[in-house]
Amino acid sequence: MIWLRRLALVGFGTFLGLALAEGGARLIWERPWYDELVSAQRDSETHAYTRNQWNLRDREYPVEKPPGRQRVLMVGDSFTFGQGVYDDAAIFPEILERRLSADPRFAPGVDILNGGLPGSLTDEWLRVWQATAEDFDPDLLLIVFFLRDGTRTASVPEFFDRIRDEVSSRNRRSRAYRYSYLYRLFRDARDREQVAKHYTERFRAAYFGPPHQTSEWRRAQANLLSLRDLAAARGTKVGFVVFPVLVQLDDDYPFREISQLIETFAKKNGFPTYNLLPDFMGRDATDYWVSGFDQHPNVQGHELVADRLEPFLSSLLTPPVP
Repeated sequence: MIWLRRLALVGFGTFLGLALAEGGARLIWERPWYDELVSAQRDSETHAYTRNQWNLRDREYPVEKPPGRQRVLMVGDSFTFGQGVYDDAAIFPEILERRLSADPRFAPGVDILNGGLPGSLTDEWLRVWQATAEDFDPDLLLIVFFLRDGTRTASVPEFFDRIRDEVSSRNRRSRAYRYSYLYRLFRDARDREQVAKHYTERFRAAYFGPPHQTSEWRRAQANLLSLRDLAAARGTKVGFVVFPVLVQLDDDYPFREISQLIETFAKKNGFPTYNLLPDFMGRDATDYWVSGFDQHPNVQGHELVADRLEPFLSSLLTPPVP
């Protein structure tokens, strides 16, 4: 009978442990992870950011360039825009503008127009150039190319709408998901892993897949070359920055080949190029996210980018030695 008592104690202990875990899960779990993810993205997208005469996130600039002052037009997507960071002074285009303007080599200063557009691809960057180049008269065009920008994987809400509906429908049919919060935590974690894998596969296919999947990368290449040539026609220098996806920053980084492909394209076509991936490698990616549901760089991420890009921009702005 001793073994029965022991078995009963084990069973009671297991039941108690599960009950405590279930109670803890009910305190932690608020709503499905996919709703949290989309909500976080939409909140940052709809925030009332500062806008100027070109509807860009920046201050107003005089049409006439002040004598001796150098100007940089920076184009890119939401990472350049600074989505999710609400302090205008904390995003890397603004940090770089302050630092370079304080550098006596560039007196009387440097203006950096933040032409980043959330959710944009290279077609929109061409339109930013066409809308601003005549009035702003940049000395340097800096292209900040996030790895997503050569794909048709657009904003997170758009990408997850179909997946969210499928997962939500499955969960509604699951009795375990309806009644057990502990199971919800487990199921949500598994779903996030599977979605991340699918997202990575779509990225790779967009650069290395068959022609119908790589069409946006081909279009991006053509647009980037057009930007290069338009800038050259105005006597404007061009620089190119590769911005990595901030996940799994270790030896198994899943987007390394894509990063190298983009860097090789830029260098082969005459763009002075800086790849930010080595600067983030070995770090905990989550330390640089706006939140657990938003992988845009936070204030620390923008500071790191500014630190690494300052020498690169300086080398492009420094006038040639007579």
